[in-house]
Amino acid sequence: MDLRGSWQALQDGALLVVETAESAYRLGALDAQLKPWVRDRLTDLRGLLDSCDTQRQLAEDSRAVAQAVADYSKLREELFSDLHHFGPEPGWRVLGAGARQLAIRAQSVVLLPQPTFVLRRLSPGMDLSGAQNWEFTVLSHPSDPAKPVDSFVAMVFEATGSGMRPVQVSKELEDQRAWYQQLEYGFRALGMRPDMRAIYNPDARPRG
Repeated sequence: MDLRGSWQALQDGALLVVETAESAYRLGALDAQLKPWVRDRLTDLRGLLDSCDTQRQLAEDSRAVAQAVADYSKLREELFSDLHHFGPEPGWRVLGAGARQLAIRAQSVVLLPQPTFVLRRLSPGMDLSGAQNWEFTVLSHPSDPAKPVDSFVAMVFEATGSGMRPVQVSKELEDQRAWYQQLEYGFRALGMRPDMRAIYNPDARPRG
């Protein structure tokens, strides 16, 4: 068995799944977030073979590649429906884990323009001591990739005794109350208990 040849064939097949999903479910401005994300994810998975020592590990690693692209294809289908079809109000959708974790809320644009929100973990190399850095992006014109987007960095600190994790953002984001509230929902979708300072601490509320 040409293991490396077979592994490369798996990578080629995974990329085919990704590209066909991208052609079938076009997501406008969201593609600038999703396309690099999934390719970085595939790059991470490609290196699994180098640490694979047993047939069981090979089976698990192969399944991880197949599952990653299947999840990506399914996510694109769901987001396309969230944006363009009538139905229940879309919630947050989560993909990946750890340093590649991503959460998206794509609101329907059928009747009126509404923003799409993307929350993703930045590279652990960008973290400060005791805090994770996350990027919160607001796509005010999700159907138009040429329109500018708003991006903010959120610092998430270690949990306190209450289990809540303090979140620090710029005053500019705190002042955008609807966006700030969506940031909390995004973190909760990822399984966190965020302590949003401008909501829970009266002294931290933005003036104005």
